Amino acid sequence: MSFSEFKNIAGQHQKNVTLLNIIKLYENIASANSYIQDFTFGDIFEIDLNETNYALSHLSIESANYTNHELTYTLRLYVMDLVSKDEGNENDVLSDTLQVIGDFISQFKHSSSFGDTEHDYRMNDNVSCTPFTERFDNEVSGWSADISITVSFNASACTGDIM
Repeated sequence: MSFSEFKNIAGQHQKNVTLLNIIKLYENIASANSYIQDFTFGDIFEIDLNETNYALSHLSIESANYTNHELTYTLRLYVMDLVSKDEGNENDVLSDTLQVIGDFISQFKHSSSFGDTEHDYRMNDNVSCTPFTERFDNEVSGWSADISITVSFNASACTGDIM
């Protein structure tokens, strides 16, 4: 485990990898994916799915768990796209969105390819994916993936900085 100090966006030293670091990595990966037209973070039910450019990638935080030297973020990644009224392209959408989830997993596991060599991110090896169809108010289908990302946590009381 590495316990090097990190700097936040304001340039202040921070003890640990933060949720904002995880979100930034997600945004970098989403913006580099040519299939994804829009990406969001937060509560899935707070986004306006009718005003979204599809395909959409959305990341939500489900929980965080501290242990003595680690912090594990449990996240849910959604990837969805519009399905035609006759549902003739539903299998294509399910295939494409699952492939995008696989791309996200690869990129999260190899985050240095997105300019993040400073932080220690480890993703769980097993990622459970669940398909959905007609789940939201409009005609979208796709997949959700449950992802756990573990980072080093410096629980030392020697560093007085909160951030």
